[in-house]
Amino acid sequence: MRTILYILLTFGLLQAQSIKQLVGQSLKRHPSLKAIQHRLSSMDERIEKSQKWANPDLSITISDIQFKKPFDRSLEPMQYHAVNFKQKFPWFGKLDARKTYAQEQKHVVLDSYEAARVQLALQIRTTAYTIKELEARISILYKYVQLAKQNIKLYTDTIATDSMSHADSITAELSLSKIEIRQERYRSLLKSQKEKLSYLVQKKISKISDTLHMQKPGSMKRYLNKISHNPTYRMKLSQNRTADANKALVDMEVHPDPYVKVGYFNRQDFPDYATVTVGVSLPIYGTERLDSEIARKEALSSISDSLDYKAYVKSEIRADYARLKEAYRIYFIIQNKSLPQLGHMLELSSSAIEKGADLFTYTNILEQKLALEEESIAIKAEFLRTKAKLKALIGEK
Repeated sequence: MRTILYILLTFGLLQAQSIKQLVGQSLKRHPSLKAIQHRLSSMDERIEKSQKWANPDLSITISDIQFKKPFDRSLEPMQYHAVNFKQKFPWFGKLDARKTYAQEQKHVVLDSYEAARVQLALQIRTTAYTIKELEARISILYKYVQLAKQNIKLYTDTIATDSMSHADSITAELSLSKIEIRQERYRSLLKSQKEKLSYLVQKKISKISDTLHMQKPGSMKRYLNKISHNPTYRMKLSQNRTADANKALVDMEVHPDPYVKVGYFNRQDFPDYATVTVGVSLPIYGTERLDSEIARKEALSSISDSLDYKAYVKSEIRADYARLKEAYRIYFIIQNKSLPQLGHMLELSSSAIEKGADLFTYTNILEQKLALEEESIAIKAEFLRTKAKLKALIGEK
């Protein structure tokens, strides 16, 4: 029997996975990331495309078709067949400008991919900590239900049944029912959170090996010094460079691309000849100037957006760090002061029940201790979720 129990325990430990393992697995397989990877791979073709010339035009002309004799092509010298080839040549520097613009676009997609990875890791961590919180709540409630049942039975067996003691028993039973109802709600929430985690990790999760463990927070300066690692902020900076590259490209459009058109003319019964045409579009309506102004203002808008986001990240770091410190302080007040005091009171009240003490007092103390135990669990989970958010704000997965 002991051997079987050992095997089952070992198998259960093997099945359990750490949050770090879950994050690593999800970052390799999640379809939302693969979608961005495909988009990222297409950027190489965009860069290659930016170096290509515009496709040439090829046309065939049959001139001077006379309706009386449409198939007779020897009526006069004006009748000819022609093949025309037209090629536009990019103005000096335009291909380089297009390549720079495409490369900056690729950097934006790459940064968005990193931002998606960080956000996915954050969601996995926060969901996993919520699952551990709910499991701890259910466990502590189960322990208190058993303890309450034990003392209600002891009270019923040892105390004379009068109207007052009967009322105390009913009150205690009602309190017990409330705890059991809360337990069922937690089980329902736990099920939904596990389904969410299964989606995030792309597989069914049976058990998470991590525990709700608190450590003293590091300095806020560490987080503030790493704002530049935030992938969304880096994406904003890439968007700045993309807007600048677009502005440079649009500015070059004031120089129209010249083209050369070559035609070969064949005439029946008359000498053949060729023509060469060199042309260029005339930027006389101011469209290019307006496009340049639009690009300039979009570049300015992008700069303002990146500055705003940087300020937002700083504000979020300060706010989350304040919550982190608050949670740390509250947890140790509960653990070192409140819970030991209530634990001692509960022991005294439990011992007094055998001597005929009031069950209501015991039930009240039990509810207070349970509330503090739950708050302690909630504080630990919130501490870890906040810490995970701070890590995401500096780009850590």
